[in-house]
Amino acid sequence: MAIFDIFKKKPKFVDDFFGEMGYTKFKDSLKNFYDGEVHFQGKLIRISLDADENGPTDEQKNFFKKLDKEYDEIKESIILPFLKKELEDNIEDAGLNDFDNEFDFDGISIGRIKKDKTEWSITYDSKPMRHYVSIDFEGKEPKYMTIDG
Repeated sequence: MAIFDIFKKKPKFVDDFFGEMGYTKFKDSLKNFYDGEVHFQGKLIRISLDADENGPTDEQKNFFKKLDKEYDEIKESIILPFLKKELEDNIEDAGLNDFDNEFDFDGISIGRIKKDKTEWSITYDSKPMRHYVSIDFEGKEPKYMTIDG
């Protein structure tokens, strides 16, 4: 009975880098993904990786390592200017002046990597706005921002 499939436990997968992850399969295998928790910038965050039954790829692992290593630079040169531009007209005090205290890192999602390029996103819990803020990227370029609720 398909309706009760939502109550089934997700198959577990243990990756040599990301550790234990859940695996979600769809009829369209391009939508399959792994999810779990991983340390990033010294914090435990959620992670989601689009991948087939073989697990996260070496390219995704390397991409994640590079994000972790270069996060401060990415935050200062890309994320903060993008958020400032996107939020300045809508919210007077979005917490951007004290970003590290006002935005809690929630998670990262990494798509399939093709020719060293991927779509990925980063999500924060914004204390001043009381909402989650996600930024979708293509490579290192932010494309969209969404706020839940």
